[in-house]
Amino acid sequence: MPPRGGVRSAAAVLAFLLAVLPAQPGCTRAERGVTVEFWTLQLSPAFDGYFRDLVAEYESLRPGVTVRWVDIPYDGSVQKLFAAAAAGEPPDVVNMSADFLSRLASLGVFEDLSAVLPPESLALFLPNALEVCRFGRTLPALPWYLNTYVLIYNRDLLRAAGMSEGDVPATYAGLAAFVRRYRERGGGFGFYWNLGKDSQLPIMLEAEGVPMTDSAMTRALFNTPEGVARVGEWVDLYRGGFLQRESIIRPGTAVIEAYQSGSVAMVLTGPVFLERVRINAPGVYAVTGVAPAPVGSTGRHELATMTLSVTAASRHKREAADFLMFVLSAANQTAFSRRETTYPSVSAALDDPFFSADDGTLAADARRVGARTLGTATRLARYTRHPEFVRLREIFGEAVQEACLGKKSTQEALDDAAARWDRILVGGAR
Repeated sequence: MPPRGGVRSAAAVLAFLLAVLPAQPGCTRAERGVTVEFWTLQLSPAFDGYFRDLVAEYESLRPGVTVRWVDIPYDGSVQKLFAAAAAGEPPDVVNMSADFLSRLASLGVFEDLSAVLPPESLALFLPNALEVCRFGRTLPALPWYLNTYVLIYNRDLLRAAGMSEGDVPATYAGLAAFVRRYRERGGGFGFYWNLGKDSQLPIMLEAEGVPMTDSAMTRALFNTPEGVARVGEWVDLYRGGFLQRESIIRPGTAVIEAYQSGSVAMVLTGPVFLERVRINAPGVYAVTGVAPAPVGSTGRHELATMTLSVTAASRHKREAADFLMFVLSAANQTAFSRRETTYPSVSAALDDPFFSADDGTLAADARRVGARTLGTATRLARYTRHPEFVRLREIFGEAVQEACLGKKSTQEALDDAAARWDRILVGGAR
């Protein structure tokens, strides 16, 4: 269990919310018959028991308030939210990836939580995670569960290529060299990640100190000589046959598929996906090791953030905000992370020994490795905060595809993509 202080703080926040958030028209403070609809992203069936218990506990604390939990697919989640709002049936509390926040915040889809939550409630959260949810002076979401990257590798495949765990790279430069050396030793493919669709190259660029845009997000900068050289290194690896052909066209989910099939020796992913490897490929899982994610010249790590928001169209904002803070309490976040390798966004929850204990299992090893970088991790590519982030990502990925296929030089492809970015960025960012 988390420290008692963290639980007391969360309880105080809940009490404050009930006291100060405005009641809906015609309702009393102890409103009866309210239903709060709560959407999550692709957490069923793995978390069915968790949410069943969570909802039951909350409803016992708030007589007359019913919580309807609805789990929706990750793909198309934004469109589904818009459709529900257009139909006059918006959810009250919504789980979204931070990747979608910029667009939704720019459209006013979510309530500004900084206007309705007491300042002390915001102090409960990891500052770097909370910052992901800020857009200017508004706070359209709060961070929920977090993840950061680790390298997972197949010890048997390393040995077959005459390599060992000592060859696992610690930097992006070392990673590129590893990919080439592994292939040259006849070991097949040493590494898989996304170059084109859902490209991970922007994370690498920012980690190496090459910004995707200027600080005001008005101009693309990835086509500088250094940016072209960094991207060009991976384009050359692809053209030379050192990376799988699918890496420019498959979505991000293909990373784990490639690893658990045994077709690559190493991938960069979240510790949470180790459970999928254990279930789908127990033989591969048995020979899997974990190492910290590679870093660039900045030494920074990427932070993946899932968030919770109250919709601006909610008819029960008071109850919705109350339930949101209940979900985000240290106790409930710790219980969530115990079911799968994620990390809580509330500082007090991370004091639980669960996140630092070594019980000899691979899961515990991965959990400790990720936790060590969590406090200093950040969203490396600032352009993800632009309302047109998804389109910008697509344009960049298409440029890398063209370079990998030899349709354009790396310089030409990135120059063309930067020009398209500039036309979008000039419209402003949040």
